[in-house]
Amino acid sequence: MIAEIGGPWNAELIHYYRELMAEQVPAVAAQGPWALILEIRGAALCPPEAVEGIRRGVVEHASSWRRICTAYVIASDVEGYGVTDRVWRGIYAGIMPFEIFEHMADARAWTQRHLDAPPPA
Repeated sequence: MIAEIGGPWNAELIHYYRELMAEQVPAVAAQGPWALILEIRGAALCPPEAVEGIRRGVVEHASSWRRICTAYVIASDVEGYGVTDRVWRGIYAGIMPFEIFEHMADARAWTQRHLDAPPPA
């Protein structure tokens, strides 16, 4: 699944995003393991109150909806580029593979490798 989000992020944006995802995820998960590529535009800044909402969604998708990895695409002209990497990585740590890319083609290739890999034993 590929999603585009324009930041800066806030709790309201995360709530709205989760509502949209809830409409799509069951059908995607029914087809098997899946991945998310999130292209961030505008700003990659995320306040602490939104971080917990994102993490809850990641845990839910990993445990209940078969999401196996996530890639972010953040171009160098996005506000917060490189500054928020630690925040994003912390959200996904210990839950699923996660990586940040500057270009969509790289994110797609990385994601496809994870989807093509045999499931863990």
